[in-house]
Amino acid sequence: MRKKHFLRVENLLWLVPAVAGYLFAIFLPDKYCDVLIFGSHFLISHFEASFYWVVILLFPYIMHYALRKTNKGNPLVEIAHIALTLALVLGFPFLYNSAPLILDQWHHLTMPPPMYEKWESISYTADIMWSALITVQLAFFIYGFIVLFTKVEE
Repeated sequence: MRKKHFLRVENLLWLVPAVAGYLFAIFLPDKYCDVLIFGSHFLISHFEASFYWVVILLFPYIMHYALRKTNKGNPLVEIAHIALTLALVLGFPFLYNSAPLILDQWHHLTMPPPMYEKWESISYTADIMWSALITVQLAFFIYGFIVLFTKVEE
């Protein structure tokens, strides 16, 4: 019985970010990544990022667990949610590691360096990815709550 539940596809929500963070910390040349979130940037290690992802993705995992326990979820919706979530989560480290280091004062210059334009483009892409991730999670939670708390008359 335990083996059957371990092989459930929703377990990828906590397993993939944890393993990916560990592998990124070992194999990527930079041990830290510059995280871009809606115009701000933070420097964190890949281990910290994987811990944050596991904590953040615990909530969708709980929704998947509730849908599985009640036998009310649609497998296609659940697999699509997991695939989209993991694609976005795994895309962030590659995006963040391609961002050049910049100085905040550069955007006040009349002619900022070319690296600043690349950073702005990557920051814009990161904003779109964060918005997509939030939208996917909200849509899945709305779906989950509707499925769990509405009665189907037979």
